[in-house]
Amino acid sequence: MKRMLMTLAMLALSFALPQAQGAASSDAFGEWELTTISPVGENTNTVEIKKDGEVVKAIAKSPQGERPYDSVSVEGNKVTLVLTVDFQGQPMTITYMGTVAENQINGSADFGGLAQGSFSAKKKDPVASK
Repeated sequence: MKRMLMTLAMLALSFALPQAQGAASSDAFGEWELTTISPVGENTNTVEIKKDGEVVKAIAKSPQGERPYDSVSVEGNKVTLVLTVDFQGQPMTITYMGTVAENQINGSADFGGLAQGSFSAKKKDPVASK
């Protein structure tokens, strides 16, 4: 009985571990044209999501320059991006939460708890963006 319980526990762990680690979906990696819709208007820029070793990183790119996102999470087809910006002289943390499907990401944006919005992103063609 003890041996059977041990075998069942090991089997359960072998199935649970890949999901518990939240394996990053390769569909989320690449350059995206991201459009944010907020109460103050619409803004489009480029976001690059990449894996550096075991760490997932994202970089916002615009004509004004580049800046890293504060944090990035990719679990399956779910993506969360967090970026702190200066808004009227005060820091504001924007949290994007979206779902990747067929070279698009669609989701919601929280503007520091002050307002809600949405965003969509379309994956850029890697050949055309070079």
